[in-house]
Amino acid sequence: MKLVVVTACLAGVAHSKMVAAALKKEAEARGHECFTEMQGGYNMTDRLSKDVCQAADVVIFAHAIAVANADRFNGKPIIKVPIDKAIRNIHRSHSAKAGTV
Repeated sequence: MKLVVVTACLAGVAHSKMVAAALKKEAEARGHECFTEMQGGYNMTDRLSKDVCQAADVVIFAHAIAVANADRFNGKPIIKVPIDKAIRNIHRSHSAKAGTV
């Protein structure tokens, strides 16, 4: 399964990096291919291409602020989880169904 993780917090530094790394590690441990994008402040690192966005089977938004350019994922199942909950419970974030955790 191809998974996309987008993290978005105010600064886009500590929380975004921790959650992106942890979610990617969990996805790979479950045998999934995972791509990450970190957003925050005025930065967007590792911006995912439209092809990667559209190839995703599932998208996880771990966020404290609105995800920029979320329309790239139209039609995809999206799991939305507050970034602080994602940090505390990585396993649950991966097991959730599309919607809000």
